[in-house]
Amino acid sequence: MLTKPGVSVADLLQIQEKLAEAQAELDSEATQRKVLANETEKVYVEIAVHAEQLTISRGSFASVGEALRDSGSVLGDSLAALITAVAAIIPWLIVIIPGLWFLIKAVRRFRERRRAEGSHTSRVD
Repeated sequence: MLTKPGVSVADLLQIQEKLAEAQAELDSEATQRKVLANETEKVYVEIAVHAEQLTISRGSFASVGEALRDSGSVLGDSLAALITAVAAIIPWLIVIIPGLWFLIKAVRRFRERRRAEGSHTSRVD
């Protein structure tokens, strides 16, 4: 078409538009090819790790070492139990101690009255 002598400017613009569209399509296809090539180049890899447990011979004092390591947690647990017991007993002591005090006073008064009555009756006889 370009070699013909009677080509107008409108024809040249139309040819340029077609070439631009073709170039854009080629660029789009090339980009898509690169994306697809990148996806297919990825390789699936599976890694499995298995740990072997080594058996270590225990010395004769290994149980002593374990006891020393565990003693901190045992002490903490015992202290927690003691705190819980004290916290549970304190409210009862507030009730029990005055009750015992009154009971002891009442028993003493009763004994004193019996002695007083006993000594009074023995004097009368």
